[in-house]
Amino acid sequence: MIKKTVRKDYLQRRMDIPEEDLQQQTALMAFNFKKLSFPPVKFLMSYSPLLARREFDVSVCEDMLKQQNPSMQTAWPRIEEHSSEMDASLVQRGGLFVKNRFNVLEPISGHIIEPEMLDVIFVPLVAFDEKGYRIGYGKGYYDRYLARCRHDIIRVGFSFFEAVRGIEDINQFDVPLNFCITPYRNYEF
Repeated sequence: MIKKTVRKDYLQRRMDIPEEDLQQQTALMAFNFKKLSFPPVKFLMSYSPLLARREFDVSVCEDMLKQQNPSMQTAWPRIEEHSSEMDASLVQRGGLFVKNRFNVLEPISGHIIEPEMLDVIFVPLVAFDEKGYRIGYGKGYYDRYLARCRHDIIRVGFSFFEAVRGIEDINQFDVPLNFCITPYRNYEF
């Protein structure tokens, strides 16, 4: 299958999950995430999930990592308004946020963390394949950003569905995940 077809299919499948199933699957994914072992994490890049699109609420996993790494700092992406670039902006307690043109919350201000400083990045996705390649929303922000990160950064995705067999139109710019957490298993790539 090609990305466009998988994206459309899985976005609809995610919207069709009944609310009580969504809550149960979210709890299972948090439980599965807790099974992972990470080296010390100084900087995490996470994101504000689009709950209206039924994205997994990664804040639970942020909190788990923070318990294991009390001095960890969290950044969220901030899209450059007139380019196709993205930065990691530290989230500050009591900080202000604004919705960008994609309706995603991002910090208005905050210290920019250089990509090579990040230890772990939570990567939003719509679907993923058995090799760890993800399908996002189609704009390429994360793949461009991941190309700027250290080679050993830990890339984690979260999906309510198991891996698709394969994505036909993967290209040299696509960056695979290290882990994808689902309600029923953890994938390691």
